Amino acid sequence: MKISVITIAYNDRAGLESTVDSVRRQDWPDIEHIIVDGGSTDGSADYLAGLPDAVNWVSEKDGGRYDAMNKGATMASGDLLWFMNSADVFHSEVSVSFVAREYIKRKFGWGYGLSRIVKGDESVGMAGKVPFEKARFLIGGQVIPHQASVFARDFFWSLNGYSTNLGLTADQEFMMRASLKSDPTVWAEVLCDFDVTGAGSTRSAWAHYRDMMRARSSAGIRVTRYQALDTAVSVFFWLYTLVDRIARRPLRRANPRFVPEDNA
Repeated sequence: MKISVITIAYNDRAGLESTVDSVRRQDWPDIEHIIVDGGSTDGSADYLAGLPDAVNWVSEKDGGRYDAMNKGATMASGDLLWFMNSADVFHSEVSVSFVAREYIKRKFGWGYGLSRIVKGDESVGMAGKVPFEKARFLIGGQVIPHQASVFARDFFWSLNGYSTNLGLTADQEFMMRASLKSDPTVWAEVLCDFDVTGAGSTRSAWAHYRDMMRARSSAGIRVTRYQALDTAVSVFFWLYTLVDRIARRPLRRANPRFVPEDNA
């Protein structure tokens, strides 16, 4: 049972090396690593040329990250596709084998786990929600990390791959369409580490909800009976997220301590 790990990169040789090393450390024996470099000028092509023949790579200009991801998918021959961009790494040496065995036990169209958000050697958060709630996801209140998501190759192409005109929201827009075709298999398992310095990791909450509204419109998806109500619910979740973040600020600076009863 073959898994195709697809990595896109552009002028990020150090991050690319980290991802390649992470794939090499996986204990699953049948992994196909495909690397699509966008014509980098930082020595990435020289590095790729020195890799073993088992790594299938190309370095040339493309139409952007999702064009590159689709290109990688056309090069793939595995049963499952796993998109791990440069600087993203698997959480442990058994991440791929865990998913592979789950697929062997019960074939699925797509699935996802959890992603640890890191900044250097520091863990700064966790991405992914268990269990999956379709309506909340479609409205924008639940984010699925693409680094911790896997797709059966036939299922991926039944959806015609990623849209290439939606910017960074194409990840979630694709999974919107996937969720309407089939519910994901979900694992309460950390599968990867996501580099917080990458593109899309420092965007505002409003940018996320705005993009999700655009994605619903593009895909022709309506969650409630009325588009205006979908928008209102998205705005509600954005405001809830904003208030939650503001409320946490003084709590981070708090210094909890015991107080004697007479000073309580």
